[in-house]
Amino acid sequence: MAKNIVVSAPRSGLNWIRYCVETFAGVKTPGKTSLLPGDENTQEAFLRTHDALGWTRRRRHGAWQNIPRSEAQQAKVSLVLRDPLESYVRMADSKLRNFGCYVGNIRFLSRCQDADVRVFYYEDLTTNPETMMSLLDFLDLKDLPGSTGYSLEVLRGRWDELAESSRNMYDVKQAVGGGSKTKKAPRDFKFHQKRLSEQDKRRVFNFLRCVLTEEEYRLLERYDVPPYDDGAESALFRSARAVLGKLSSSRV
Repeated sequence: MAKNIVVSAPRSGLNWIRYCVETFAGVKTPGKTSLLPGDENTQEAFLRTHDALGWTRRRRHGAWQNIPRSEAQQAKVSLVLRDPLESYVRMADSKLRNFGCYVGNIRFLSRCQDADVRVFYYEDLTTNPETMMSLLDFLDLKDLPGSTGYSLEVLRGRWDELAESSRNMYDVKQAVGGGSKTKKAPRDFKFHQKRLSEQDKRRVFNFLRCVLTEEEYRLLERYDVPPYDDGAESALFRSARAVLGKLSSSRV
């Protein structure tokens, strides 16, 4: 049974979280070897998934594994969110049918009512050492085998150095996906969405409002939300809601 679960759509900062956990806590994380080697018997810092409900892919293991409610209820659950327009372009290739994991992960969090849950944002995790420290404290890794001491002071002192080395490693480990696209402007948090038209942006947010509950949608309020448009495309979104509803009813 996992002690910690980290849920995030692809390209939402998970590799940066892994890099910081392995650097400062000294505990291996799941996925391609980052800084610390390990084998199948190595206890990892957390269980990770890009698609907790299986709304995009249905898997029992690996990066896209679906998480049973029973397992989530007994763990600490961290949801990492990025600007949905950035994720729509970077992760979903500007296709709503590939966007299911983003909304599914938000729905997953709302279903973990009895679990210890936190929401973290990509933009904060990549710019604020305090936010990363908050995540490390929430994961509570100090009792895991191999764990080392860490402090906010040390995190602040090495922040810029580690960010640069992490991006360099990402270029190598994620070369198939194009590596770091914002390496020269890591704080340009609207880099990818610049290619979207205003109509494209409205479609994304209308889709989100159609699929998510009002409470779930509030998690995205920090981003620039265009006015809701319930015009000619509303039938498409009702159809999308119905499809995702069927998927959600069969998961967790």
